[in-house]
Order: sequence, then C-alpha cells, then structure tokens
Amino acid sequence: MDMESTLPQQKTESTSQQKEPQTTCILAGNSRVAVGSGGEITTEAQLYAFEAALALAREHLDNGMPLPKLSVAFDHHGIFRLHFLGPNLSNSQKRRPRLSHLHESIQPIFRPIADRYCIPLADIHAIHEDSARQHLTHLLATEEIPERLSRRMLTNTPSPLDGNSLIDEAAKVTCAAITKEYFERAAADSQSSNVLLEVFYQDSAWSETLAYVRGLQLSHLLGVSASIRLNLVSETGTVSQGQEVLPAHQPT
Repeated sequence: MDMESTLPQQKTESTSQQKEPQTTCILAGNSRVAVGSGGEITTEAQLYAFEAALALAREHLDNGMPLPKLSVAFDHHGIFRLHFLGPNLSNSQKRRPRLSHLHESIQPIFRPIADRYCIPLADIHAIHEDSARQHLTHLLATEEIPERLSRRMLTNTPSPLDGNSLIDEAAKVTCAAITKEYFERAAADSQSSNVLLEVFYQDSAWSETLAYVRGLQLSHLLGVSASIRLNLVSETGTVSQGQEVLPAHQPT
C-alpha cells in the first residue's frame, strides 16, 4: 500500500515550541468479537497491531518512562456488556473495562503477547462500539453540530439536518464517527495538555485505512486536542509509520 497517498503526512502546526513534555497514549488495534446463535464467541484480533503497540509501550518502560495509557478497540456483534464481559464485575468495571475483565474465551488470545512484554491485561483498556454509538447518539441529539460535520458522522442524513430535530431513524453513524470515538477515548484521562495518540491498526474488512484517516480528520474537527499518528501494521509485523498530525487549534 502506498502510504504516501493514504495516510496524513503533514503537521498542521510547528512542534518547535512545546510548553510541556509530550504524553503518549496508545491504541493497540481494532479487534472484532461476535456471539453465535449457540452462544459461542468468536474473536478476530488484530494481534500484529497489538504486538507492535505493546512493543512501543515496553520501550517506554525500558527507557525509564511511565507506561503509556494502552487501549484496544472492539467492534462487535452482540451486546458488549452482556456477551463479552466476564462475571461478577462492578458497575465501574463494566463502564470502563480492561482486557482482564473480558470473557474468559477472549483473554487468552491477548495474554501471550501481553506476557511477552510483561504488561498485565489489567493495564489495558477495552473500548467498545456500543459505548461509542451511545455517546455519538447523545452528542448529535444534544449538541449543535454544523451540517458539514454531521454529514460526516451520519449516513442517510436528512437534508437539511435541523439541529433541533431528532436523528432520523434511517440514519446510522459512520465508521469515521465511531473511529473518532475510539481515538478520543484512547487519548482521554491524561493530565497533560500535550498528548500524542499512537494508533496501531491493520487494514481489514471492518478496519479500513480510509476510515482511520477520516476518523483522524473528524477527531480534530470536533475538538479532540491530542496529536494523532497512524501506524499501519502488515501481516508480517512491519509498521508503516505516518506523520504526527496536530490539531489546528493547538497553541504553540
């Protein structure tokens, strides 16, 4: 794949003047889980992206830096809380699950790589599609989103989209909008105002490069303050690193 023509390559602001050290957060792939008619769970994990992300996190630790915030995004067929979490979790754990809180059939898929880099599953956040969709629905229903942006967030958008109208039942949130939610959540909770989100992903049927590029653009248009870098990981584990893209409003 020609990354020069696909991934954003230009920074929108100069990084020559930084007010504080940069904090790194890492999105370690976009995996997919589903529940079958018999209740069995299938997992399509982006393990090459997961390993590349954990290798970067381990590098931070080996260099005496804190462990970056690590997250894995999950697309899913089925209700995430009902089908893909383990039993006996607190409400807080259900709201903000870690990989150690996932169903017992999912954890062993990620554990060997996590063990290899000595990073516990309990230190890795699980971001899921249900939560992303719920937040987007609330955002579109309660905030005045400019039409040029709402059209990037919804398919089958009524024309014109009245800011006071309910979302049309036929409208669905786009992959770019869900990706924006994944990015925002992966970069959240940092005490720093200078955050770099390193995104590792594989090009797959549910996780296409174009959706990541559009999600990055939409993130910054909707006020996500983190800088974002897209890192495409091949099936051989090779990482094609994009350029760090800063939000246009970031102060220098």
